[in-house]
Amino acid sequence: MSTSSNDPWISKSPVAAEAKDLATHCVLCAHDCGIRIDVSGGDIAAVRPDKSNPFSRGHICNKVGGITFLKDHPERVRHPMRKRDDGTFERISWEQAIAEIASKLRDIHDAHGPRALALAGMGGQANHMGGGNLLALYEFLGSKRWFCAYAQEKTQHHLIEQWMFDAPCTMMFMSDGLRAGYIIEIGTNPRVSNLTRNHGEVDRAFRADPSRKRVVIDPRVTDGCKGAHRHIQLRPGSDAYLLAAIAATMVQRDLLDREWLEANTEGFERIEAMLGEVDIEEMARRCDVEVSAITETAAEFAAAPAAAIEQGLGAEHCWFSTCVSYLIRLIVSMTGNAGKAGGNVFYGSFGPAMAMPDRWDEPPRTVAAGVRGIRALAPYHMFSPTLLPEEILCDHPERIRALHCDTSNPMLNYQDTARWREAVERLELLVVVDNSFTETARLADYVLPPPMQYQKWEYVDFGRRWPEIIFQLRRPVLPLDPGDDVMPESEIYQRIAKETGFYGEVPAELFALGKAAAQSADGAAMFMMTAQDLAAKTGDANPVPRLVFWAHECLGPHLDSPAITPVWLFSMLNALTRPATVLRTLGDEWAAKSPFEIGFEIYRRILDHPEGVEIARYDEETSWHDEIMGWEDKRIRLAPGEMMDELRRAIATDLSAPDPDYPIILATGVRTRWTANTIIRNQAWRKGSGRHCTLHMSPADAKGLGIGDGSTVSLSTTRGSLQVEAEVDGRVRPGYAWLPNGFGMVQASADGREEVHGVNANELTDIADRDPITGCPHKKNVRCRIEAL
Repeated sequence: MSTSSNDPWISKSPVAAEAKDLATHCVLCAHDCGIRIDVSGGDIAAVRPDKSNPFSRGHICNKVGGITFLKDHPERVRHPMRKRDDGTFERISWEQAIAEIASKLRDIHDAHGPRALALAGMGGQANHMGGGNLLALYEFLGSKRWFCAYAQEKTQHHLIEQWMFDAPCTMMFMSDGLRAGYIIEIGTNPRVSNLTRNHGEVDRAFRADPSRKRVVIDPRVTDGCKGAHRHIQLRPGSDAYLLAAIAATMVQRDLLDREWLEANTEGFERIEAMLGEVDIEEMARRCDVEVSAITETAAEFAAAPAAAIEQGLGAEHCWFSTCVSYLIRLIVSMTGNAGKAGGNVFYGSFGPAMAMPDRWDEPPRTVAAGVRGIRALAPYHMFSPTLLPEEILCDHPERIRALHCDTSNPMLNYQDTARWREAVERLELLVVVDNSFTETARLADYVLPPPMQYQKWEYVDFGRRWPEIIFQLRRPVLPLDPGDDVMPESEIYQRIAKETGFYGEVPAELFALGKAAAQSADGAAMFMMTAQDLAAKTGDANPVPRLVFWAHECLGPHLDSPAITPVWLFSMLNALTRPATVLRTLGDEWAAKSPFEIGFEIYRRILDHPEGVEIARYDEETSWHDEIMGWEDKRIRLAPGEMMDELRRAIATDLSAPDPDYPIILATGVRTRWTANTIIRNQAWRKGSGRHCTLHMSPADAKGLGIGDGSTVSLSTTRGSLQVEAEVDGRVRPGYAWLPNGFGMVQASADGREEVHGVNANELTDIADRDPITGCPHKKNVRCRIEAL
């Protein structure tokens, strides 16, 4: 059996092998830049920026050429596979794979309970469309165990934003850099990482106005230091101390917007008392920076007409990372820059900003360490994957026994590869959904391939502009290759859910309403109301999973593809739940229309604009209070109890002294212009562009250790050792070193032998080295030892 690009679950519209000027987007980082491509022979022949894309507006970076290497490589998985007893793999049919996996999930569920089932990943880069069905599947199974890569970076922000603002989990508190008069970039190099808005827009705006100032806080001299007003080259790992000192300076020197605080916050007197006791000179010593750099930055930030803080992975993978997130939001709030144009604002997404009624209930927790799940981006709790190995290895009766990896590669991308090897050995079932035979897929019991990124429907929904909300639906632009037997993720999870029997038969009346729902607003209204009434009769505590599957099965076949059913549903939900936000974009002429007429218009615009389209817009003056802040009194809680305790712990804990056995702080997984996580398996994309996987270290450390540029060194931590090429780098401060991300791939060479490309830095990391509140790993603060060979 093989599938074609015109199979109904792929796309009803033909996907041509020859085409010109197709709108799509790059999939190699979270910036998702809009591009135009030409297709020849069923592959990408040319790539150029798309100036009509409402988000990126013609911006691209050097990585975009890498997408031409995505489709064809020796590790493409083109049909379902099952592991034999001898460790080799055999081809099986989709029917057999789905039936066996569903049966094993059911058996483990019945024998050990729903907590024995877990999900890792979900999404990868620009692979999100199947997420609704996958989360619905695990919700049906009763599992609350979703371990997502996003949660090894950013869930602390969503937790703090709930505690301080009672903000919806679908929103992100980020800098409005384009309009800021003063901006602090901490732990981020947006000229490489492409964080938030197009960095070129922001840089040009700052260069055009000398009164605007930008401060870079980073142990490295990065690209962002060029043109910066100040570079604070702090000791690695001291981010919390530096931010605490800035906040303390503001309190002790009364650099506060007290009138704004009085009108918009609660609890300031408690945090004011604590910050009044902070020893700023001691914090400066821990950071190894001048006190004046701290006090001048605090004074300038407070005096600016609009000031913002932009945070990246360097300040997310650090010690006290949840406290760092809190201090950023505290500083912005104390100076009256929260929710203000040019300050930090909440960026919206296509996911409606709805408050969950159970958001203050006790959250699900891990069984081994009791770390809480956090809702982020979607109304499901997610956990840091750093916590997952111990959830498999512990002796708890509800330990994880079955793991589903969705376009994720834990053996390369998650903390502590050695512990992951132990954990995988103890699993009773490992299912990997990926179109590449990755390091994790090699260990799986089943490998199920979706089409590659440009052969299926997908979308872009990372909030990157404010106040507008932009959505881009990516159509399939490449046909499947002859003989491919692949299936989109949403269809895979629909069929597994069906096979488990957990959600039963779909009501016949919904099948009868599906076609009309796809064609008219009246049909949509009848479908939605009938589905809700029928779901209410099932007794489900959460009716959403059942509604997701019903819509996929009844409505999906009448859309351009069942895969885009979530886009139809979210179009309706946007009209139903935030009409004022939507009408600012659609215009007053839509005010008298029904919610389903408005929803249909959103859906139509999305389909008509493959380059992306604005679907809603916040009001810069009123939306902060009216649509985002959840507290009834609309006051920011400045002193959440857990964060007061965590700030006390940070202030009382001095981590500045080097460990004599491991005296250098290593940052693992640093982004460069030639890394793209592990999305591109074809290593040829980097050819001819210099050295890539090297250990960057300071000239002073290299000289003291007798290490020359280009020599091979031993790099050791408490978890293991690697040999790697050293690169002596004058932009790195003494006592610090870094490795890039996305290396250590194991692949077959031309002669059939396994070849390792670069080193896997997670061989050096420890799952125990993590934030105690969120489980977010300290990937940028790993104590190490470097020795000459």
